[in-house]
Amino acid sequence: MRKFILIIFLVTIILTAFKIDFKYRPDCLPIKIDSLYDLNINGCKQKILVQSNNIDNPILLYLHGGPGSSLMLYSHIYSDKLKDNFIFVNWDNRGTALSYHDGMDTAKISEDQINDDAIELIKYLLKTFHQKKIYLLGHSFGSVIGLRLAANNPELIKAYIGVGQVINWDKSVAITYKWLHDTLSKAHDTIGLKRIEVEKFPYIDLVVKYGGHHRLSINLDSIIKASPYYFDGYLPLLKKGKEFSQYFVGKNPNPKAKITKSNSKIAIPLYFFEGVNDHVIACAPVLVVDYCKTVKAPKKKIVWFDNSAHFMCIEEPEKFQDELIKILNENE
Repeated sequence: MRKFILIIFLVTIILTAFKIDFKYRPDCLPIKIDSLYDLNINGCKQKILVQSNNIDNPILLYLHGGPGSSLMLYSHIYSDKLKDNFIFVNWDNRGTALSYHDGMDTAKISEDQINDDAIELIKYLLKTFHQKKIYLLGHSFGSVIGLRLAANNPELIKAYIGVGQVINWDKSVAITYKWLHDTLSKAHDTIGLKRIEVEKFPYIDLVVKYGGHHRLSINLDSIIKASPYYFDGYLPLLKKGKEFSQYFVGKNPNPKAKITKSNSKIAIPLYFFEGVNDHVIACAPVLVVDYCKTVKAPKKKIVWFDNSAHFMCIEEPEKFQDELIKILNENE
C-alpha cells in the first residue's frame, strides 16, 4: 500500500512539473498537454513548447526564423485552433531566446547544426507521440532549414509548409532593393535613399519602417508581454540570442539560401504561405511563384495573405490557422 501511494505521489509531481492537464480517457492516458521544457539535443540544452488538446493529434513543428527570432511567445495569438487539431510544437533553436545562455560557443552554431538538431527533435517527437511523420512549417530562415529537411527527409515529414519562403538570396535582395528604392523615393526619404544607394542593399530597419516586415499598427513587444510564458528579462534575453544566432550569418551572408538540385524534386506535398506585402530581404514572394513552376512534388500550392507582410501568423491569425487545418484535412 505504501509503495502504491509513493507511485501516485511521484506521478503527481511529474505531471505538475510538465504542466499536463490530466484528463482521463478510458485507457487512463492524459489527453491534453501544455508543456515548456528543456531537451538535450546533440549535446545542447534547448527549449520546446508542446501544446495540444488531444495528444492523438498529428504533430506540427514550427521552425522559427532569424536566425534567432523566436516566435514562441507570440504563438498564443494563433494557437487556439491549432491545439485542437495538432500537437503544436514551438522550438527555440540552439542559442535562441529560451535556448540561449551566456558562454555559448559560437563555433557550435551553423545552418548545418540547426538542421541536425531539427532532425533529432523530429525523431524525438515521433517516438514520444508514437507517430510516423510530422507536419513541418518553416518560417523565413526556418524555411531554409525546412525545405532542406523536406527534400532530404521525406520519410519523416507528411507535408511541408513554407511561410515567407526563402528561395534565392541574391535575386531577392535585388527585388527588395527595387521596392524599397521606389518606396523611399515616393516618400521623399532622401536620408534613407542615400543609405541604401551606398551598397545597393535594402536595410531591414527601413523595410520595417515602411511596412514590409509587418503591419505598422501591430506592436510586437506587446504581444510578447501578453504571453503566459513572458517574464521580466525575456526581451534582453531574446536580443542576446539574436546576436549570438546571427554570428554564422555574418561569416556567410548567404547561408545556403539558393535552391539546389537536392530540393528541385521533393517527394512530399508543398504549401507556401505568402504575404502580399512581404518585402523582407531574403523572402521575395515572386521567387516562390517561380519555384512552384519548376519544382517537382506530389502537390504544390501557394496560399496568399492579402493583409499581411512577413508575419501572417500574427497579422492574420485566424486565416493562418484555418489554412493549416485545411492542409491537415487534405493529407490525413
